[in-house]
Amino acid sequence: MELDLNGINADSLVQMLRASFTLENWDGILQIADRLLCEVNRFYSIIQYEHANGQRVSTFGLNRSIVYYFGYSMCLKGIALEKLGRYVEARECISRYGELGWIKDIDEDSHAEVEYYREIARANQYVIELKEGNTAILPDYLALLRHNDEEVLPGIIYILESAIKHEYNVDDILNEFKDRIMAMDQQNETKRNIRYYIDYIYLVAKYFSLNGKIYEAIDNLLLALSTSVRMKDDTGFRKSAALFEKLRNQATSGQRDKYLGLMQEIID
Repeated sequence: MELDLNGINADSLVQMLRASFTLENWDGILQIADRLLCEVNRFYSIIQYEHANGQRVSTFGLNRSIVYYFGYSMCLKGIALEKLGRYVEARECISRYGELGWIKDIDEDSHAEVEYYREIARANQYVIELKEGNTAILPDYLALLRHNDEEVLPGIIYILESAIKHEYNVDDILNEFKDRIMAMDQQNETKRNIRYYIDYIYLVAKYFSLNGKIYEAIDNLLLALSTSVRMKDDTGFRKSAALFEKLRNQATSGQRDKYLGLMQEIID
């Protein structure tokens, strides 16, 4: 469905991108990101003209630096393309936001944004490799995660997705990062982080179920369901409930009782 994005300002487009990410609306992200990129390119052209002619530089009412909008629009577009399996296009996006040093006349904060997106690009390049089953990059990717708290949760999610798709064992990796991730439970205040946290629990459950650890898989699904209810995450709830129903016949009576209790909690 084609979105009508005319007349929507840059910061509102950023909010729409965040909401679309939470809802996993990848096609919507592509449209919104392209619109935001078009707007920012227009702003940048005007700013450069004003600089060249010694005019007062317009701000366009933006809340962040121009670098942020370039980086954020291309980063979200790249993630959406990766989720849709369009890896060649995703790599093109990564190369674009991985080097934003071409942007002229920027301040110290903007230089920090350039470095931030350079690091994000490096991480997301590893993600594409994992999606394609290249496990040789795991040591390098894990080294990056160990020194970047912000990337731990999405990083382990990508590793789980790769392990599930390409059928390899990541038990040691899960054990290494488990305590660190579970400690994030109380810190997941943004919708983006809530989405990541619940996806992590759900994917651990799916990984366990595919490796014959049914009891552990169902316990994780119950945790994902209860967390989804508490944090009002409908996307995580639907996926976790669907997988529970698939495994219901292998659940213990106690696990089924917990599940029914959660369903009753929603009804009440």
